Amino acid sequence: MIHDTNDAIPHQLIHDALERVISSREIVNSDRKKRFLQFIVKETLAGNADRIKAYTIAIDVFNRDSSFDPISDPVVRIEAGRLRRCLEHYYLAEGAADRLQIIIPKGSYVPQFVMREVAAPTLLRALDDDKQSTSERLPEIVPAEAEFSQAPVAATSSYQPPGTAPSRVPLLKRPRLLAGLCSLLAILTIALAGTTLFQRYQVSVSSRAVPSQVPTLMVLPFENDSSDPAQNMFAKGVTEEVIGALILFKNILVLGADTSFQFRTETALRDAVPNVPIDYVLKGSIDRTEGQIQVNAALLRAADHQYLWSGSFRKDFTSKSMLDLRRDIATQVALILVQPHGVIDKAELQNTVGRPSESLTSYECVLRTREYWRQPNAEMHKQVRTCLERAVRIDPDYADAWAALAFIYTDEARIDFNPSAERPDPTLTALEIARRAVALAPDSPLPLQALGIAHWLRREPALSIAAYEQARVLNPHDSDILADLGRAYSLTGDWEKGIPLIREAFDRNPAQPTWYRLFIALYHYVNGQYAEALAQAQKIGTPNLVYTHVVLAMIYGQTGDRDNADYEVDEILRLYPNFGDKAVFEFERRNIDPAIISRMLDGLRKAGLDMDPDREVANEKD
Repeated sequence: MIHDTNDAIPHQLIHDALERVISSREIVNSDRKKRFLQFIVKETLAGNADRIKAYTIAIDVFNRDSSFDPISDPVVRIEAGRLRRCLEHYYLAEGAADRLQIIIPKGSYVPQFVMREVAAPTLLRALDDDKQSTSERLPEIVPAEAEFSQAPVAATSSYQPPGTAPSRVPLLKRPRLLAGLCSLLAILTIALAGTTLFQRYQVSVSSRAVPSQVPTLMVLPFENDSSDPAQNMFAKGVTEEVIGALILFKNILVLGADTSFQFRTETALRDAVPNVPIDYVLKGSIDRTEGQIQVNAALLRAADHQYLWSGSFRKDFTSKSMLDLRRDIATQVALILVQPHGVIDKAELQNTVGRPSESLTSYECVLRTREYWRQPNAEMHKQVRTCLERAVRIDPDYADAWAALAFIYTDEARIDFNPSAERPDPTLTALEIARRAVALAPDSPLPLQALGIAHWLRREPALSIAAYEQARVLNPHDSDILADLGRAYSLTGDWEKGIPLIREAFDRNPAQPTWYRLFIALYHYVNGQYAEALAQAQKIGTPNLVYTHVVLAMIYGQTGDRDNADYEVDEILRLYPNFGDKAVFEFERRNIDPAIISRMLDGLRKAGLDMDPDREVANEKD
């Protein structure tokens, strides 16, 4: 229900909603967004909605002078668009349970206030329901404290990695607490010194919630190489958009826009704050010629200024397309540089080549996990598992390490890699530590992905999809999230949702793990498009995974290619000797729709795989 200020919503309720938003992770570190939202809400409540125009906002919020022209200076439109996105993000994630919602309609700056009669279904509510049912089943294994928390605090858990004693963690091995004490000491130092310089820098990086080994990136202000001074504003906007897109990815620490515009160069920042960590520098420029805009960007390693990547983006330029252009270019840059398997991942991974697991940092163990995910094999699984178990002992508050370990444990059940007597039910252990990871970092996508795969293998597809959807809210650009969500939708029979997501993942990231093509191949197979299915299956490229050969055998069985079908059946039995007897069980525990299973079994029988005649698909005849 949408209310104007004349409606009977108590003003205090609106003020409380405003305070929750400006204190949220979305806005708390942006004075500009806070001032904007406070101004338009308070003016509306004061009955001055007719005063909320671009001109008054520019003067009262952004300190423009009386000569401000909203046509030549789009600052208000730009900031309003960013604020709308922040509000949408907040109410999808952190504020999902809020009863009153503040909305800024497109085409207007006057806010509206929405009372939600029933809170929208969210992952938090789904997990609360799951908590009750899980506690009933396993009261001694999954304690309530291991559940999700809205606050990023460490959750207690009955699980301890091998070799970990259930004792209190020493101060020096509690990076969150130590970081907090260090921040307090820094503030006291600032007060004594009478300067705010380091404080400003600290604000830009204060949201860091990962070990110090995570690389740090500084984005230098993009230069205006055109002869038109009016493009200075566009160059600044590109810089801010690029930083905003990069920040969505949690595998790197990106210094804030205030730091970039205050210091402008890496050297200036190091001179002001000598111990600031900077691992990578992104610089760029814009040039406008003949109705087109060209944006050039380059990534350098800070230690030796070696160029690791450079790229150019040229697009048609109009005043109407300006905002979309900046957003599109920023997204492309972010995807190339910091998404999984991107330029920085590869550069960081190269530093670990040839080094034993025991010498790797916690962050480097997580990097190795992403490399394992591209080409899963039993030997690398074992190495990464050892590395991550050590990582969570060293950095028990590092959420991504717990999440990565959950992925590794699920593969003990999912593809039978290195099963351990310590974990008779590895999916349960994975679920428990995935919850711990989410409690440590509720705004990080990787723990939610781990939660998704754990629920998936526990035959809880609705909870799995909810976790993936929540991860997509946090970072809609991450190709791994898109592909995992697409897989889940596809296998449950919702091809219309699933296949476009997987294809988008490959469009966004050409380095996407090739085994996701298995699901596109399955889609074509189910629809009788065997040539298209074979073309996708031949690109999977994971010969040590049994399902690569399962899909190929099904296709060859349907097309009557006896020689290739015989070869693929032999490979299936080499990797999984009694797969024929277990096929229905294996398909069902992966939540594959019964109609899809029936089509898969038909192809395998035609390929010559001996199947268990007594094992029927659940609901096959429905």
